[in-house]
Amino acid sequence: MTGPPANYASLLRARRGYLGTHGRDGTAEVMPVCFTWAGEAIWIALDVRRPTANNLLKIPRGGHLGPPVCFIVDRWDEDWSKLGWLQARGTATVLDRGEESERAMEALASKYAQYRKRARRPSIVRLDVEEWRGVEPEDAV
Repeated sequence: MTGPPANYASLLRARRGYLGTHGRDGTAEVMPVCFTWAGEAIWIALDVRRPTANNLLKIPRGGHLGPPVCFIVDRWDEDWSKLGWLQARGTATVLDRGEESERAMEALASKYAQYRKRARRPSIVRLDVEEWRGVEPEDAV
């Protein structure tokens, strides 16, 4: 699928997003994540310190994170004309170590300086977007 509509693209520069999945027991799981837009997919770093992420990491590399997942970013402001959100729904796969995983880490490190210094590497998830939804800020250009 192509990227989000142009008037939503600025939301993909947000500093954090939220990944929603179904846990192994069928309950909903939502966690804050670092991410970057890769032009065709969203690359997400899973923080291995979080218990929820640890549950997800039990899925073998190259495995899917259950049924379709939901990723969301938002823009908050006291001026409600500036509010907006963008949701991506699709299939998430934990990447094997390799070329794509390396490109994802480089892209994440260029967005988040903290990844340049970390000794422990996060697991990377690729979200292949099948559907975009959102509400654009009224002042979107």
